[in-house]
Amino acid sequence: MNQTCDLTRGPVMKGMAVFALPCILTNVLQNLYNLADAVVVGQMIDTTTLTAVGAAGSLVALFTNSISGLMSGFAVVAGNRYGAKDEAGLSQVIANTLLLSVMVSAVLSVLGAVCSGGMLRLLQTPAELMPQATRYLMVIMLGFSTTVFYNFYCEMLRAVGNSRTPMLFLLLVSVLHILLAVLLQAKWNLGVLGAALATVISQAVAVALCVGYARRKVPCFRIRRTDWRLDGAMLKECLHIGVPTMMTNFIISFGTIILQFVTNGIGTEYVTAYTCASRIGYILTTPITGYAVALAVFVAQNCGAGNLPRIRSGIRKTGILLLLCNIVLWAISQFAARPLLALMITDNAQAVEAGVMYLRVRSLAMFILPVGCCCKSVLNALGKPLFPTLSGILEIAVRYAAPLVLVAHGAGFLSVPLTDAVAWTAIAVFLALAYLIEMRKIERTDFHEKQHV
Repeated sequence: MNQTCDLTRGPVMKGMAVFALPCILTNVLQNLYNLADAVVVGQMIDTTTLTAVGAAGSLVALFTNSISGLMSGFAVVAGNRYGAKDEAGLSQVIANTLLLSVMVSAVLSVLGAVCSGGMLRLLQTPAELMPQATRYLMVIMLGFSTTVFYNFYCEMLRAVGNSRTPMLFLLLVSVLHILLAVLLQAKWNLGVLGAALATVISQAVAVALCVGYARRKVPCFRIRRTDWRLDGAMLKECLHIGVPTMMTNFIISFGTIILQFVTNGIGTEYVTAYTCASRIGYILTTPITGYAVALAVFVAQNCGAGNLPRIRSGIRKTGILLLLCNIVLWAISQFAARPLLALMITDNAQAVEAGVMYLRVRSLAMFILPVGCCCKSVLNALGKPLFPTLSGILEIAVRYAAPLVLVAHGAGFLSVPLTDAVAWTAIAVFLALAYLIEMRKIERTDFHEKQHV
């Protein structure tokens, strides 16, 4: 059985749909992971504990998304090597980036655990939530190496065209996570500590499964002893893509922290609404982010193969698939918002109604989101990380300014989903222009090269 997938050949739309489906399901499972915490905590403990988990959640997302960006940048280099059929170079990329990942995980685990309380205070987390939120964040950060290595193996497997295996492992681990969360609450009544431990333990199992599978089934993960050394040129190439992608994700996630900061200032019931509604919102956007991940791998492989017409075709057909997905997602958000929120928020009707409003407004803005996501993926995969990084700076500026203006004009909690809409629109316009500029440059270069052949 072939454990990798070559996206440089075969029907484009079929290849993209087949490869993207596991990416989407993986993203759904990752967000259900968080949603399970909310349901278990909301049903088995209380709303205050649920809100404390949510208060720490934006900081967890900041670290997690930053690592995901770094690893996806590394995967672009791996995808290029795979598309060029450079097996020795691919093994060298994996070895060097794995060594880097060990160093990064050690630094972030210590830094995150030590600074947990300070970071929450900077967000003006309500005093009644501080003890539980700090405890939750500290445990998550102490076990953060599991997040680093899980993201590493998932991205590298996707880089060689294997999107199905990470999804299957995450499915198994998601079931384990839910069982652990329930067990730790029902048997030992560990509260917020139980929610954090369930997350760390289940992610550790996911890492073990990925490592075992990769070493047994995927030849490029059987790294030779000579590859276990840091190579300056290789590190420079990987960091050239990985660091800007990480910074882009960091900046975007920091924009989410600004919304958490704004919500903290509006009232505790709105913190609850945002905690729960945003988790549902992330699930609704998973087809968009899943296709963006698949598109990055598709472009990286075809860039390595030098197949520009196929890249253009893949981008166009991905846009069609995403438009159809968004129509379905909008309909789901209209009808499923209230029942889903009622599962998590059992004693605060105002928070439920605020969450419903958030999801319905945000679902309309989701029609513009694919433009920015796909343009960003394509530019990174083409080795052009400057514009995606600048788009992150633009997004943070918009997410800082928009809530201030909207709250000052009496928008209240409505300012939170409206900020998403304004930010996504600004990024879509900026990155679409950048994409057109870069593609024109590449096409011009490609034309001149053919003229000289």
